[in-house]
Amino acid sequence: MANSPQNPREHRRTQFQIDRIAFFSDAVIAIAITLMILEIKIPPLGKDTTVRQIFSKYGAEAYLHFLALIICYWSIGNLWIRHHDLFEHIINYDKHLIRINLLFLLSIMMLPVSISFMFEINNPQHLKTVTFFINLFFCNLTYYLMVLIVFNRKTNFSSLIGTEQAKKSKSIAFNVSVMFLLVTIVSVFWMRWFFIPFLVWPLVTRITEKIQRSRRKNLLIVKKLETPS
Repeated sequence: MANSPQNPREHRRTQFQIDRIAFFSDAVIAIAITLMILEIKIPPLGKDTTVRQIFSKYGAEAYLHFLALIICYWSIGNLWIRHHDLFEHIINYDKHLIRINLLFLLSIMMLPVSISFMFEINNPQHLKTVTFFINLFFCNLTYYLMVLIVFNRKTNFSSLIGTEQAKKSKSIAFNVSVMFLLVTIVSVFWMRWFFIPFLVWPLVTRITEKIQRSRRKNLLIVKKLETPS
């Protein structure tokens, strides 16, 4: 485990190692996105093939592939943004954090494999969809575990511990992980309705957050009323 910085030289060394972890993570994520795009292969259509024939033959499959690509790209981009924000305020680290970060990067690296499996026409559609969403679930789950380590008061790895921003980061990571877990479960049993959690869960989380904010406001009002002037 890296020791707490005692002098400017030690502080610079610790920050340098943290930056190395962040730069390595950026490189892996960038490579994963590139490999994911390279999995798009346009089949030979034939010079006399009409647009109607193309859509009748490849339309449904192309739609699913495009949708999977958008979801995957959005997920990786969103995770990269949150990973960037997380490491911006990290002031210390240990080997456990490095291992969790490596697991997170492993799940990211598996996404091009999931996309390749998804784009193969002869693979079972149900298995392709479930495998793809399981991969996305583990990406978000490992990120959530990393957030828990960083914002743990015992580790003291972040300058944001105990702040509203830390609570918000943990809440977002948890909610996205649960959403992809629900998507995976729905895709296992009712594949054609896999998109329902993408629509319902964000709405549920917003309603829950509004209720919690309202309760906190009411508690503050009650405390002010109970406080003698």
